[in-house]
Amino acid sequence: MMSTVVIIGSPRKGNSETIALAMAEGAKENGNAIKTYYLNKMKNVKGCQSCYGCKKTGKCVVKDDQSEILEALRDADSIILSTPTYFGQPSAQYRMLEDRFFGFLNGDFSSNITPNKKIAIAVTCGSGYDDAKNIAKSIEGVWVNFLKGVCVGKIVMKDGMPPDAAAKDPSLMEEAKAIGKRL
Repeated sequence: MMSTVVIIGSPRKGNSETIALAMAEGAKENGNAIKTYYLNKMKNVKGCQSCYGCKKTGKCVVKDDQSEILEALRDADSIILSTPTYFGQPSAQYRMLEDRFFGFLNGDFSSNITPNKKIAIAVTCGSGYDDAKNIAKSIEGVWVNFLKGVCVGKIVMKDGMPPDAAAKDPSLMEEAKAIGKRL
């Protein structure tokens, strides 16, 4: 059975979560097992310590609540990454996890995880649509350029201030589900 890891980078129940879960629904309909992580619910979390322990061991040596996520990402066949945009940046919760992806790189910066993982991305914003598009492009760049994944689709939603805006847009939900079916 194929496995999909879903990363919810929002501190609240809102649009990026709604889109990511619709993507997961599409993946589940195709037979994928789904494991969802809510970054804001983690209590013991550290950012990358720049200790370079990962370059000696092949994976992040920091032991905290994100260790399980990193192993799940390493083992997954596909990944859904979601974050809202705050002040033109991804959420702090997402950034802390993304910095830990450094452990997926060897000392020569080649990837040490299975290549061709399928990636889907959801980024939402209330305003600053260009920033949100750039965040989605950056997330895709990390996974495609550094970690050798394959992006099967991304959604960048603007005008997402009401936390239920995505859920009220049937065409957006169908698009998200369709992307999920590619995982």
